[in-house]
Amino acid sequence: MSQNWLRHFELQLLRADGGGIKLSGFKATFKVQWFSGAAPKVAELKIYNLAPDTANKIIDKEFSKIRLFAGYDGLTPVISESEVGVIHEISPDDPGLRGGRNYGLIFSGDIRITIDGRDSTPDTWLLVQAIDGHEALSYATISATLSKGYTVKDMYDLALAGLKPYNIVGGALPDFPTTIFPRGYTFHGKVSSYLSQIAKLCDASWELLDDRLEMYGKDHIAHPPVPLNSANGLTGMPQSTTGAGINATCLINPNIRLMGQVLLNESSIYQTAPDLNTLTGRSTSQGKSNKDGVYEVYGITYNGDTRGNDWYMNLMCRAKGANDLPEENPQTKRPT
Repeated sequence: MSQNWLRHFELQLLRADGGGIKLSGFKATFKVQWFSGAAPKVAELKIYNLAPDTANKIIDKEFSKIRLFAGYDGLTPVISESEVGVIHEISPDDPGLRGGRNYGLIFSGDIRITIDGRDSTPDTWLLVQAIDGHEALSYATISATLSKGYTVKDMYDLALAGLKPYNIVGGALPDFPTTIFPRGYTFHGKVSSYLSQIAKLCDASWELLDDRLEMYGKDHIAHPPVPLNSANGLTGMPQSTTGAGINATCLINPNIRLMGQVLLNESSIYQTAPDLNTLTGRSTSQGKSNKDGVYEVYGITYNGDTRGNDWYMNLMCRAKGANDLPEENPQTKRPT
């Protein structure tokens, strides 16, 4: 089980050839917004007191892409003698999700804007705005003809080929309809426009995420429910929204992703933790939260400050089999 201890921050600045530099010990703030639909994932970072040479390289567009990792390093594990020298396979996409660690990639995208400046203090800063898949969304086009008898899958393959020059590969696929088109058609225009047409034909949604074209069917679930309560990162009280949804805030957890699920189980804390009121004979109103249940995440905003308090993610969720219980009426409560 991971522990929310010792923040992990790593910013990679990459050139077009894949090489680059890594920044991890600087004061930095960041905000990443990630919402369902074709709108791209957007990040804004402010990095303080960079060496002038490094700042100039970024401003002069030597680097074209950023990758942002965040989360927690966890407590240093105790290694037994039998574990010394043992090789453990680690996924390159999730390098920090084992051994008590819980950090991972929360953003990868193309640098769009850089601005430098200075605060009233001696601190200098560099502001970087980046958008996931910005180059492909802006400039990828196709110009080709499919002969009669083509399918929606053929349309998808053609669109994906248009993204190849931008190093975008295929990801999740929806169920493609079996429609066979009786006439040939010439496709000429922006790939993003055709992807929206394909998604509509498949009753799906699409996005460019971490250099992948993801197209999700309406029943797609990015991951099974991740337990969330005040003992493992939930902060404050989730706020109810229309349609049995909630807005919740928790510590940064890369396991929670868009279109995934979270399980609010605050009641498990009350069930397992000793209640001093009960032990002393006093009555208590603690019990199962009426917001406990499973929710689907359709919006995430990350806010971080490596030298400040912010290290949170705000979740926009809608009910997915939520187990909402009615509030107990104090007038009908039995005496204890």
